Amino acid sequence: MKIFRPQLSLLMLPLLAGCSRNPNVEIVGSYFPGWMVSLVAGVVLTALAHMLLRRRGLLHSIGHPALMYPAMTLLFTCLLWLIFFA
Repeated sequence: MKIFRPQLSLLMLPLLAGCSRNPNVEIVGSYFPGWMVSLVAGVVLTALAHMLLRRRGLLHSIGHPALMYPAMTLLFTCLLWLIFFA
């Protein structure tokens, strides 16, 4: 004979809170991982930052571009990941 214990199921509910958010994003019927969407948005934000820096005439004041742009992309990607998926 199977005994149902509602108290035990209530104790298990907080453990299911981690399963509430799926880090996949649906785009045109396909699911993409959240990190991939964050990376694309990070590249776009880096391009926008480059255009802003060029308009302000600050391109010469930042560090070496080979280091700055990948660092900016990584920064924007991690920030977007933390804001939307963490």
